[in-house]
Amino acid sequence: MRRLSLATLLALLVCLSASANAATLTLGLDVEFSGATPPASGTTPWVTATFDDSFGGPNTTVRLTMTADNLTGNENLELFHFNFDPSLDPNALTFTAVDNSASNPENGKGDNGIFTGVNAFMANGDGNYDIVFNFPPPPGAGGNRFTSGESVIYDITYTSAIDVNSFNFLSDEGGGQGSFLAAAHIQRIGGTDSGWIGVVPEPSTASLLGLGLVGVASIRRRRRST
Repeated sequence: MRRLSLATLLALLVCLSASANAATLTLGLDVEFSGATPPASGTTPWVTATFDDSFGGPNTTVRLTMTADNLTGNENLELFHFNFDPSLDPNALTFTAVDNSASNPENGKGDNGIFTGVNAFMANGDGNYDIVFNFPPPPGAGGNRFTSGESVIYDITYTSAIDVNSFNFLSDEGGGQGSFLAAAHIQRIGGTDSGWIGVVPEPSTASLLGLGLVGVASIRRRRRST
């Protein structure tokens, strides 16, 4: 029986450790919260966002895949809002397009609008988010709309290590309609209508998320007291 060298064993342990630490976070938007007509498909989630931190780099790279899973007809995804770890600065994030062919302004030239800021973006007058993707139109030609079954992929890096849980936070409530892990604006529902959809955590996830938020609050209190 062939024996593995110490170097080989160490390499295997490193690979296994990396695989064990890698994770994905999928947010399936299935709640209409603006009082508008929901997307026509009876199947939810209408759109999903999947964060995957199994990618390397100088700091951990988180890959974000946004998919219009169950939009129908001419419906399109215009805005996608996300939250970021409140102890970190969303303005220090860097976004690199991996595949934005499904929704790229100016007939394939340039990029989608991506904006960041601490609680800087509101969804339907409610909820304060740190990151927003703006898909055409506007800006860009109508033919570049982000429509049914299409996906857009970006790699996200930070000035230090981040992972999928860096995006697993509820928005700050701003208008009484509730807090969401993510929100999206859907256009051309039924041809002419538009509305906002969101996602709330599952009960088990909500418990863990609450513990995480308590931890962040505790860190902030300790920082203020020093």
